[in-house]
Amino acid sequence: MKRTHLWWALAALVVGLAVTAGGPLRAAGEHINYADLNKIKAEGLQRSQVMELCSWLSDVYAPRLTGSPTAQRAADWAVRKMTDWGLVNVKIEPWVNKNGFERGWTNDKFYMAVTAPERFPIPGTPTAWTPGTTGPIAGEVVLMAATTVDDLAPFKGKLKAKWVMLQAVPDVPAYWDPQAKRYTPEQLASLELNPPPPVLEFGVTPPGAGRGGPTPAAPAAPQAFGGGLAAAFNAARHEFLRAEGALGTIATVPRGHGLYTISGNRAADPATTLPAISIAAEHYGRIGRMLAKNVPVTIEADIKSTFYPNPAVFNVVGEIPGTDKADEIVMLGAHIDTWHSATGAADDGVGVAAMMEAMRILKASGVKLRRTVRVGLWEGEEQGLIGSREYVAAHFASRQALPAAPGAAAGAAPAGGGRGGFGGPQGPLEMKPDYDKLSVYFNIDNGTGALRGIYLQGNDAAGPIFREWMEPFRSLGMTTITVRNTGGTDHQSFDGVGLPGFQFIQDEVEYNSITHHTNMDTFERLQPNDVTKMATIAAGFAYLAANRDEKIPRKPLPVPGQGGVGRGGQ
Repeated sequence: MKRTHLWWALAALVVGLAVTAGGPLRAAGEHINYADLNKIKAEGLQRSQVMELCSWLSDVYAPRLTGSPTAQRAADWAVRKMTDWGLVNVKIEPWVNKNGFERGWTNDKFYMAVTAPERFPIPGTPTAWTPGTTGPIAGEVVLMAATTVDDLAPFKGKLKAKWVMLQAVPDVPAYWDPQAKRYTPEQLASLELNPPPPVLEFGVTPPGAGRGGPTPAAPAAPQAFGGGLAAAFNAARHEFLRAEGALGTIATVPRGHGLYTISGNRAADPATTLPAISIAAEHYGRIGRMLAKNVPVTIEADIKSTFYPNPAVFNVVGEIPGTDKADEIVMLGAHIDTWHSATGAADDGVGVAAMMEAMRILKASGVKLRRTVRVGLWEGEEQGLIGSREYVAAHFASRQALPAAPGAAAGAAPAGGGRGGFGGPQGPLEMKPDYDKLSVYFNIDNGTGALRGIYLQGNDAAGPIFREWMEPFRSLGMTTITVRNTGGTDHQSFDGVGLPGFQFIQDEVEYNSITHHTNMDTFERLQPNDVTKMATIAAGFAYLAANRDEKIPRKPLPVPGQGGVGRGGQ
């Protein structure tokens, strides 16, 4: 037996002993109304509407880039749908702050092709918030794999009216292993352990180390804008290309198999920004290899993008009123915004559909809810959990900025920076009137995979409660609790101000390998059985939280001035 196999066997044994010995994983003595849960299961599993909701979001109202007209139409649709179901207080709630969304953007036409030495089309997508072309244009291609400012000098005077490829031709590995993955029993057992298991062999990443599941995320595409030193170089490179008169830039990722990733910078000024295109490695590589043979390559393109000044940026909310504890709140949520190279089915149309379906299930099943159950569909997640942060700041609590450190550079990142704003030192907490009214927030945002458990975000006191809640859903695959953190989803906006916010553990399926931020994130990648169970479990957890005598316990707040909730935390 290999050492890795031995480790998983021991991990499973330790977890099993902890459960049978009545260790820290024992149940909390929760009151569970199985008759009501059976109503929820019957509605969710036998009369599901979730895939139809997925289709509306993936096929009709997509893509939903924050600030785009389609995002607005999707929000209007969600309001109509939830109102038809009988939810109340359904509305589009604008953000208090625009967060840099001074303009919306859509890509309305994309054509790109090599015209010499041979003709072939180039499928691709413009980076968000970059301009189009001034009608059809053509130019030769230059490969400029610069990584430092000094690397730019040899290209001075050589880029006018040229398309510029920004990186070397990548090697593309074969798909040696299946791309769709589910958690194995051994991996789920490992997640139960804290701290995480050690890396036993060089280059081996423990399962569960990535945001989406057992495997680490694929490398991100080179972006026109980044952070720190990369941002400074990217800005200098872009200014150099613009001054030299380049037509635009082309980038790729080493995934191959027709895949490419996309992003964008909402602060880009269309008057000074070049068209930036992402394409698959196969087309990128063919062009690059011809250039390496000193064969000139000419590309023609016709790209139309539209900018919309002062776009609406918002969240969508709706609720089912409670009874004797109606002033207390249980929340479900997912992000309604997407990137634009596909339709955002797995990221995160499926989460939105599941949480909307959970609300429909609760309403249609007729179960009584003591607390009010509210759903939040967040915009701006892809730009840093902005929508959920705005909502939390407006309704529950916000972090005040720490005083600038002596000698800090002007324009330095504010305290609590990083994705979600909770990765750095924490300022004092400014609580809003509803801070003590929220019981719990549950989030779905890791693709189409089945729910297998829940991350506790270090909230040990919630573990025994959730363990007993999972028992009615064990037959649906819901079995695992880990005290570890996970990051990169909207639960951090709640967790970062000391509120119980949780993300479910999900099977990865193809999330990191195929769909996440790629041109393949479409309805076809969704797994109906997983999604149906996902919505049913979310409805069940909302029901149990709404009818519990006490709110979900909270963990201690971070001390002001010290580090907060990290992004990954694994």
